[in-house]
Amino acid sequence: MKPNRDASDLAARLTSAATKAPPLPAVNDSPPATAAPPPETAAPARAAKKGRPTVETVGITLRPSKAVLKRYTLAAAERTRQTGRVISAQEIMLERLDGGP
Repeated sequence: MKPNRDASDLAARLTSAATKAPPLPAVNDSPPATAAPPPETAAPARAAKKGRPTVETVGITLRPSKAVLKRYTLAAAERTRQTGRVISAQEIMLERLDGGP
């Protein structure tokens, strides 16, 4: 492969730039005109959903068989039709697990 004709020029420019200090932005001591005072009470980073208690949880990964997942998905679809709100297969699984072994 033949070398690029501008390679030596680029190397010289990079070497020159590496030895110089980068330019610093101008310092502006005055605060911005649109700056508002900070709020006294900051909102939490993640607001809890209404009606759901805050429970400390741990993430896990489950690998159910296709038949088991299909059974829970069908149960979730049926529960969704009954309640009128979306219920996931994971919610059904958690309800079963909360019942004990």
